[in-house]
Amino acid sequence: VTAAGPPATSTGQLVNMMSNDTTQLQRFLQFGGMTLVAPVQIVLALVLIYGQVGNATWVGVAYMVSLAPVNVVVFSIVGKQRRKVLKFSDLRVKMMNELLSGIRIIKFYAWEKPFGKEVGKVREKELDALTKLAYTSSIGFSLILLSAPILQPILVFLTYINIQDEPLTASTAFTTVALFNIMRFPFAFLPMGMLQFIQSRISLRRLGKYLRLPELEQYVVNGPPPPTKGDDGAGSEAVAKPGSVTLTGGSFAWVHPDRAVAPLEDRNDKKKGGKRGSRAGRRRSSSASAKSSASEGNDNNDDLAADTSHSAMSDLEGSRRGIADPVTLKDITCTLEAGSLVAVVGAVGSGKSSLLSAMLGEMEPLEGAKVYLPRDDDLDNKNKTAVDRTNFFSYFNQTPWVINDTLRGNILFGRPFHQERYDEVVEACALLDDLAVLPAGDSTEIGERGINLSGGQKARVSLARALYSPDAKLLLLDDPLSAVDAHVGEHLFSGAISGKVSEGTTRVLVTHHVHVLPRCDKVIVMEGGRIQHMGTYAELIERGVDFAGAVDVSKGDDGDKEGKDGEASDAENGGKDEAKKESGSKEGGKGGGKDAAAAASTPTKGSDKGGPPEKHSADAKKKGSELTTKEEREEGAVGGSHYIHYARAGGFFSFISIVIIQAVGRGSEVMAAFWLSLWAERTVSASLTDTPLSDAETTWYLNIYAAFGVLGVVCLTGRSLLMAVHRLHASRKLHDDLVGKVLRAPVAFFDVTPTGRILNRFAADMDKIDLDLTNSIGQGFSTIFSVLGALGAIVAATKGTFLIPLAPISYVYYVIQKWFRRTSTELQRVTAIAISPIFADFSQVLSGTSTIRAYEGQERFFAKCQKSFDDFNASYNLQQMCNFWLGLRLDILGGFIGAFIGGIAVGTASYNFIPAGWLGLALSYAIEVTGYLKHGVRMIATVEADMNSVERVLYYSENIDSEAPDVIPDRDPVSSEWPSKGKIEVVHASMRYRDGPLVLK
Repeated sequence: VTAAGPPATSTGQLVNMMSNDTTQLQRFLQFGGMTLVAPVQIVLALVLIYGQVGNATWVGVAYMVSLAPVNVVVFSIVGKQRRKVLKFSDLRVKMMNELLSGIRIIKFYAWEKPFGKEVGKVREKELDALTKLAYTSSIGFSLILLSAPILQPILVFLTYINIQDEPLTASTAFTTVALFNIMRFPFAFLPMGMLQFIQSRISLRRLGKYLRLPELEQYVVNGPPPPTKGDDGAGSEAVAKPGSVTLTGGSFAWVHPDRAVAPLEDRNDKKKGGKRGSRAGRRRSSSASAKSSASEGNDNNDDLAADTSHSAMSDLEGSRRGIADPVTLKDITCTLEAGSLVAVVGAVGSGKSSLLSAMLGEMEPLEGAKVYLPRDDDLDNKNKTAVDRTNFFSYFNQTPWVINDTLRGNILFGRPFHQERYDEVVEACALLDDLAVLPAGDSTEIGERGINLSGGQKARVSLARALYSPDAKLLLLDDPLSAVDAHVGEHLFSGAISGKVSEGTTRVLVTHHVHVLPRCDKVIVMEGGRIQHMGTYAELIERGVDFAGAVDVSKGDDGDKEGKDGEASDAENGGKDEAKKESGSKEGGKGGGKDAAAAASTPTKGSDKGGPPEKHSADAKKKGSELTTKEEREEGAVGGSHYIHYARAGGFFSFISIVIIQAVGRGSEVMAAFWLSLWAERTVSASLTDTPLSDAETTWYLNIYAAFGVLGVVCLTGRSLLMAVHRLHASRKLHDDLVGKVLRAPVAFFDVTPTGRILNRFAADMDKIDLDLTNSIGQGFSTIFSVLGALGAIVAATKGTFLIPLAPISYVYYVIQKWFRRTSTELQRVTAIAISPIFADFSQVLSGTSTIRAYEGQERFFAKCQKSFDDFNASYNLQQMCNFWLGLRLDILGGFIGAFIGGIAVGTASYNFIPAGWLGLALSYAIEVTGYLKHGVRMIATVEADMNSVERVLYYSENIDSEAPDVIPDRDPVSSEWPSKGKIEVVHASMRYRDGPLVLK
């Protein structure tokens, strides 16, 4: 996307799109078939019911039709609340991403509590929206939709006894009840499917908005500029050589004035202002968006825009003073000859970094602006591989971008390893001393964001990456000397930028160091987004040009705060003294310049590791090559302690009440079935004796039957409300504990744990706890009690004979569910772990998009992300196969139950062992129990799988080491007595990073 994209979205939104929105679409496809079939099942059941009770069926149909407008309102409210939940969830995840990115600063200032409160404020808004969503769903779905199959038989039988002359027989009653029971599953799935449809539609809309963001326009032309009128051809060879750069009157902007992008907010926000004045509003919003995009789109607090923002941050700071003009580069005309070294200088915000970005194709061209970059001719390309042909550009970003890979992997960046070239580049970039002291040499794993490298080391690794390819024709260097001190800067300029390793390459160097300008072929002076002067250093001096923004550090300026080889960023980015010489050299080559680097170069020539002559210990090598810890994974069933913890987190009383109310509700439904059997039996007996039941007796039987049904509806609604209360309390408690524990974790935890892994807890796992888990638990309990109720009814109806096959059937069922649950739970754990690399890879890509594009590595990084997705999908597909495996076996098991009841009924028919009403009841429950068995094991497995999210959150809440408490009463000085002096005294202090060697002794 263009630079207009990042301000329109946020990292939180992107993480939620990756985790939640894609999952919602996947769940919709999963439930889609059942949701589409549900109306067909309901219609067929109603047709069959009509065959039993005749016109009384239309009362049930009218009841269903009357629910339609209510459902529309309910679904509308649920959709709005879901959008609100996603909005605040995006903000919360974005805030956590920012906190994790700047965790060291937060630790330095002891800001854990204030920032924890800020996260808590956003979380409270999210919980408020979740509360409304939970109560709306509870009342709307439980009271209205799920109660329909319970209330419909009451209404139908009430109508039947009033309009039909025939008595209500057992066959009619229980066939009708069985058909209504068949409708229960469609009615249960229909609201779930509709809710999933609403959530998927919202997710699809969010994904669509992001995918429709404007993409970069291809304005970098492979070839020389077209000849102009009056051009006699002189100099055409120079601009046609591979590596030459030509711009002719080009203007560029980070955000095109006519293509401003509004933030990706929900559509209903647009309704607030109405239609009046919409055109003016669009003009205002377009202008405001252009302005905010220019200023905010390059804010380094957002990882999405980090790579672009850092490269042009200095330009934009200057443009903020004149923000009304969105054009960053104006009328740029220059020709850079192939193989030349061109310096770009200017004040902050003058457009230096933007000039490099324009050459890379990262900006918006205005009025058809083009950049002409002739590439290699066909003869040179014939014998080159695809990898070699993509190495035309090399790019050093103003803020060095380092990925979670070995140090060598960061330098090679997917390119083939060539020992001789590698050694030359490592030596030229003054990395030999660093390799000598890193635990595993160049096989040392570099953590996320380069946490175990200092600012200077990251700069030199990035520079080595830019210099590694000998085929590169254009080398764009955005201020590589600012992160190192004067001596190292001199070594880098002499050995790398203007040395043998970059010979023949066109180099464009943005710098503030005036002492290197005489050694450059040309100097460009930028001011206000324009090229004010261009020529050799001597020519510009003759003209009296003021090199604004450049400083003379040729004599070593110890006062330059950026010249300390990353000491400032050393603290912030986790620069480790264990990768530095104990002699006091802050970085490889510091204090010794070229001599120090040269002295260290000899022993490593030809060394595959680029390390020192002495051996690294095996332990040190292993530690260094495996910085990032493996993600934890429990084995076996989810521990009972996690269920108890979750029950207590939401309120133990609420949890027990849910179980009791569920049992009472199911009991009332079973009692209603037995009462119906008794009613039908009495009705038939009375009709046979020509003494039909009186209206009062019929009304009495109907009222009792209705009372049982209404009690079931009340329990169903009460259970849903209690589940909503329990879910909200548990979500609040688990999230608060997670935030508190993560913010109190020591810095070492963040050094070895990828940000994507932590964000996975706050995004995917918390989303399951917030929305899915309690629903799964509720359905699990409902199904368990439905199975128990059905089995109890069958045992009672068959007068205990069903107990004989129940024992072996229960054992087989136990074995099947045991195998299924164990496999399903383990697969869920594997799936949960497989998600983390997706986030980690994706977050790395987001923060380095321009660097990836410069090296034309899009396909490689896409393939890496795709592999992570494939690994995740493989484990998820295995979960679905497990469900099919389960369904087949439980169908067979359910068939045995029905066969036994039918066999008993036929075998004892002459003895009238089982009354007709009870036989009908038993057969209707036999049909029902097959579906419940299948759904029950699946829901129990789903609960166990969702509980894996609780398990993962609790692992962080309970197992991460915490820092010392804020207040230690026994040791803390009295606040009124301390501090009394501005004095710090250190006595016999020794310190280390994590479990490494002592660096302060």
